[in-house]
Amino acid sequence: MLFRQRVGVPCLALLAVICGTDATAQTAPVLGYVAAKNANPKRLEVFKQGLTDLGYIEGKNLRIEYREAVLDADYHIVTADLINRKVDMILAANVAATVAAAKATNVIPIVMLAVFDPVGVGVVKDLMRPGTNVTGTTMYAPQLIGERLRLLKNIVPNLDKAAMFVNGNNANNTAQFELFRSEARRAGIEVQSLDIRKPEDIDAAFDRALIFGARGLANAVDSFINSRRFALAAGAAKYKLPMIYSDVEYVAAGGLMALGPGHYEGYYGAAAYVDKILHGASPSDLAISGPTEFTLSVNRAALGKLGLSLPPDIVVRVGEWID
Repeated sequence: MLFRQRVGVPCLALLAVICGTDATAQTAPVLGYVAAKNANPKRLEVFKQGLTDLGYIEGKNLRIEYREAVLDADYHIVTADLINRKVDMILAANVAATVAAAKATNVIPIVMLAVFDPVGVGVVKDLMRPGTNVTGTTMYAPQLIGERLRLLKNIVPNLDKAAMFVNGNNANNTAQFELFRSEARRAGIEVQSLDIRKPEDIDAAFDRALIFGARGLANAVDSFINSRRFALAAGAAKYKLPMIYSDVEYVAAGGLMALGPGHYEGYYGAAAYVDKILHGASPSDLAISGPTEFTLSVNRAALGKLGLSLPPDIVVRVGEWID
């Protein structure tokens, strides 16, 4: 009997700890995370590291419900599901997720993770004072559109026609293309938009680019377009069309080169917004953070397959080489 007592006391203590942990997990705030189905998993890892550094442990003092989407319409479905589950906060990992969440609720806080142009898509009133239930981080850097075009012209000296992949379902892609057109006009370059809204649009878009006579390509910042990065890189290689992208993820997928802010800075920084809101801050009062780090990345293999070389002044700017 004595032996049983000695074993029973620590077992009961352990059971109490386990039950206490379970109870804490059940009452912990629940976040609904919405992202593209084939988004780079590193983004989520970086965000969760940001949470960890602030003292949040998933399954202990925080719970996360994960949802994925492909087409823009899918985001409305998964967002509605999270709202029905009464999550405490929605984490929007791209424009489509942000727009869907903002349309579905003006009460539940929405935190953006490196989302492009939140003012342009109408989910906030101002970057400094959002004025809505949406806040977080943005990778909005429109000045890079002109710089990308200049880089493309430097490696394709005879560039007289260029085309940009856009998603017609994304409100800010029109503005991006107009800026692309404006920059191209100053350089004496004729441009064309290539609208892709679903996976099967890509082959037809490349056909239009060839008929147009494009000598170079670019892409608008968009979650669906990013989800097709492997197909875009493969198509550009197939037709031997130099293409400059908006993010290093395209280069990692086999694309030629990219100039962009990347996503990791915004994903890590978004964790601080989660912390502030969970401590009582209002999203409408939290200024949205923009990118501070920009990287030129180049894929050596893609460069070689196109038979291109980078001028010395561009080589010194490369921050990341990918083989």
